[in-house]
Amino acid sequence: MTVLNLIFQGGILMYVLLLISVIVIGIVIEKYRQLRRVKRANRDLLESLHQQESISEMRNVLLAQTSVCPLGVMLDKLLNSRTEKLELINQSMESAANLQLHELEKGLGWLSTFAAIAPLIGFLGTVMGMVRVFMNIQGQSQSGVDISMLAGGIWVALLTTIGGLVVGIPTIIFYNHLVQYLENIVKDMQDNAVEFIIKVQNLKQS
Repeated sequence: MTVLNLIFQGGILMYVLLLISVIVIGIVIEKYRQLRRVKRANRDLLESLHQQESISEMRNVLLAQTSVCPLGVMLDKLLNSRTEKLELINQSMESAANLQLHELEKGLGWLSTFAAIAPLIGFLGTVMGMVRVFMNIQGQSQSGVDISMLAGGIWVALLTTIGGLVVGIPTIIFYNHLVQYLENIVKDMQDNAVEFIIKVQNLKQS
């Protein structure tokens, strides 16, 4: 029996799980592509900024960047700040970082939701299948219970639980890995921001 036949046997909730799995695959692929683009853009910007020896040259680098770069948005608040108060600059950079983080987190909430509901949908399908099995048993109580039909009804009912776990387990793995990936990017951004705050302050004092 093929996987496709098992999906057909599982009923309508198996189609729901199939749809969820397709959406999950799309989200996972897009998030990995997005985070890799961001990491590459941050790295390229850092390489360019480290080669500059004045604040004006750094500003020109930020103006010249064409790709979406969260680190560039943060450092723009530092290099183009109209105040010399570090506390206000830090607040501005933190606000910009939070906004960029919010943009990068889009889609992760859906992964978390699908990871949680996929096993529940599978369990619901199993419960519904078991109800049908016991209804058939009740209808055959006078003529005797067909064991083969009972066993067949039970394994068909359990298909949705298997389907729910097959969808839910990889989804939560990918979700956790993406969250860790994003946290590493944010940590690098914070470290780089502190480094450039010190560098800019030194350039202003020299």
